[in-house]
Amino acid sequence: MWCEAALRRRALPLPLAVCLAIAPGGVAGRAPALAAPPADEDELFRQVKVDVFDQDWAAVLKGCETILTRFPGGTSEAQASFYRARALTRLPGREADGVRAYREFIAAHPGDKVMVEEAWASIFTAACEPRSPGSSECRAALREGLGSPSRYVSTLAAIRASDAATDEGLRHRALGTLKKAYADQTDSEIRNEILIAILKIDPKEVPAPPPAPAAPRIPPAPKIGGGAAKGATPSLIRMTIYDKKVKKFNLKVNVPVAFGRLLIEALGESQKEEMQKEARQKGIDLDDIFQSIERSGAGKLLEVDDDTCHIEIWLE
Repeated sequence: MWCEAALRRRALPLPLAVCLAIAPGGVAGRAPALAAPPADEDELFRQVKVDVFDQDWAAVLKGCETILTRFPGGTSEAQASFYRARALTRLPGREADGVRAYREFIAAHPGDKVMVEEAWASIFTAACEPRSPGSSECRAALREGLGSPSRYVSTLAAIRASDAATDEGLRHRALGTLKKAYADQTDSEIRNEILIAILKIDPKEVPAPPPAPAAPRIPPAPKIGGGAAKGATPSLIRMTIYDKKVKKFNLKVNVPVAFGRLLIEALGESQKEEMQKEARQKGIDLDDIFQSIERSGAGKLLEVDDDTCHIEIWLE
C-alpha cells in the first residue's frame, strides 16, 4: 500500500529516497495524481447547469465549449449550444457573438421547439432592449420573426413591434399577426397582452368580444326626444382633464369600449364579485354598464367644470 511505501521510503537514507522519488516508475510514480477535470459528458453538463443557476456566465461558456469540443454529437450537444449562446449574450462585449450563436443553434436544431422559441425571444431582447425599438437591428430581427412559421415567435415579434412607433409598415404587418393570434389564443393573460399591443398600434382595431348570453331585461323606457339613437354604436371612450392653473392637459385617455369590456371579463370570479359589490354600493350596475354605453350612442357623456379643472368624457 502507498502508506507502507511511504514508511519504507522514510527509513531509507535521504539521497536514496530522493532517487526513488524522481525515478520513472519509482515509488512516487504510484502516488495519486492531482484531481483531473471531469471527463464524463454528463458530469460536465451537470456542472454547466450549476453554473447557469449561479449565473457564472464565464464558467458556463467554458464548460459548454469543452463539451462541444470533446463530445461533438453527444447527448448534451443541443443544450450546450443553447447555453453557450446565452452565456455570450450575458458577457459584456460579446452580445453580437451571442446573437450569432443563437442563430447557429436555430439552424442546427430546428426540431428543438421550446429551445428554438426561447432562442428567438433572446434574439429579440438582444436586438431591441439595449437600443431603441426603432433601431435598424431591432426592426430587422422583428421582420424576420414576423415571417416565422412558429405562431409563438411571430406573435412575440408582433407584440414587440407595437413599440416601433417610427416604422408604420412594420406596425401594420404586426397588426395582422396580432389579430390572428388573438382569435386563436385561449390564455386570458396572453390575450390581454395581445390586446394591449393592438391598442398601441390602432385602438380602433381592437376586436369586439363575442356577445355574452345575458339574462332577459326589461326594456328601458324611451327617452324624451328620441335621444336613444344619436348615431352609430360608440367604439371609444375618450376622457380629458384640463388643469386651468397650469393651462395644460393632465390626462388624455382613449379606451376602446370593447377593450374595457374584455378587461372586466378577464377578471377572476372572486375579483368580479368584489368589483360588482363595490359598484352596487355606489349605485352602479356593472353588468349593464357597457349595454348602457352602447344604447346611449356617440356623444358627450359627462362634463365637469370648476375653478381648477375641466373634465370631459365622451363616446365616439
